[in-house]
Amino acid sequence: MSDPIKNDKLIKQYNLELGKVFFYVNYLIIEVAEGVCFDYEKAKTLSLLTNLHFGNRSFGYISHRINSYSLEATDYMKIKDVFPNIKAFAAVTYNETQKTSIRIENMFYQEGIVSFENIEEAIKWVTEQLKNDSST
Repeated sequence: MSDPIKNDKLIKQYNLELGKVFFYVNYLIIEVAEGVCFDYEKAKTLSLLTNLHFGNRSFGYISHRINSYSLEATDYMKIKDVFPNIKAFAAVTYNETQKTSIRIENMFYQEGIVSFENIEEAIKWVTEQLKNDSST
């Protein structure tokens, strides 16, 4: 993935079994790998990196859904346990199946996942959400 917004400096990229994770100052972009089942255990692995990069600061999470993968929607009920400092959750979707998946995921994640059709809009929204947060 190329740097989607030139003003935002990529801090660190990880190529993991679960997919690629791109860390910026106040948010991350995750591209889950094709065919992976993203579940609570994988989220806990990712949380080690969010703790390393963000510490106790609030951050934004962008799920860039360029690959086909599955997830455990009921695990969203535990997301605040895994990512207690998540302030904004966006997903970039490219087809109706992915949009339907977001609607289902939102039944389990009370804070809400906001869906976008391109990465630039998702980044813009996440950045706006974090501007008003004093812990970023």
